[in-house]
Amino acid sequence: MVKNHTACNILFTSIGRRVALIRHFQQTLKALGVQGKVIGVDITRDAPAFHVVDKAFSICRIDDPRYIDTLLDICAQENVALLIPLIDTDLLLLAYNRDRFADIGANAVISDPLVVERALNKYKTHDFFVSHGIDTPRIFDIHAALASEAQQYPLFMKPHDGNASKGIVKIRSRNELAFFKDYVPRPLLQEYVEGTEYTLDIFYDFACTPRCVVPRKRIEVRSGEVSKAVIEKHPAVLAQGWRVAESLEGCRGCINVQCFLTADGAVRFVEINPRFGGGAPLSIHAGADFPRWLVQLSYGEDPGDVRNCYREHVYMLRYDDAVFVEGTL
Repeated sequence: MVKNHTACNILFTSIGRRVALIRHFQQTLKALGVQGKVIGVDITRDAPAFHVVDKAFSICRIDDPRYIDTLLDICAQENVALLIPLIDTDLLLLAYNRDRFADIGANAVISDPLVVERALNKYKTHDFFVSHGIDTPRIFDIHAALASEAQQYPLFMKPHDGNASKGIVKIRSRNELAFFKDYVPRPLLQEYVEGTEYTLDIFYDFACTPRCVVPRKRIEVRSGEVSKAVIEKHPAVLAQGWRVAESLEGCRGCINVQCFLTADGAVRFVEINPRFGGGAPLSIHAGADFPRWLVQLSYGEDPGDVRNCYREHVYMLRYDDAVFVEGTL
């Protein structure tokens, strides 16, 4: 339990299908004996999590000029203590307006704008890894690759500002490269890497200090989100994960990074996502209790040494479930 029992209301943006994560936070408040509501906003009332949160609000689109002011009004009205984004689209907007939320007592758990900009642009992500000596796939100029007789295939193409695995393509030949360069929006051409894919959940406190790194080995992915995974404390992946965590400055809350462990033992990093990942409930279930730590930190309490607090060989095997609603949405 926390010492201060004043209410801790938590607001999530773009709640969508994040039912498992929402329920973890609801359970955390109850377990800590904290009065508080888990609140969610989304542009559509048919988002499943809209009907799981304690209170929900329909909101305008993120690209609407009223978006931030609307969120500020909800935070003030509901006495929100923690504001947590769940998708990439509003991260930069929230990062730039973090002080406005702080002015009304709402802690927007979001990384600094520089971190978000670096994460949302794959070129900047690549440059960050290279500048810190962190192994990452090479990037190729598309036109030079097309002109070169020596270019080796396969290659990997994706939008340089994409998310959720949208628009990613394995390029097997020059003909495919010539076609997909005009098919993939804002394409980035990258060295193709084979290996075991890991997503690492990294938790930072509000002073931007990394406190815990949890490696989740991906077993199966569906529609860009992990559907089967297992916690695996691979020594090399953990060591390099901590190296990345300590190199990233200005992070808050839970972020995730993605890497490949190759057959020759190299750990090669490809993505930074400064938000809760879709597979974060697995890390939480395994003992990395991000919701509890965020609530404790909001009360000024330190969660202690949580570096090795989670269990290994814990699996997540997702399946379809449903939320049933009667009446008019």
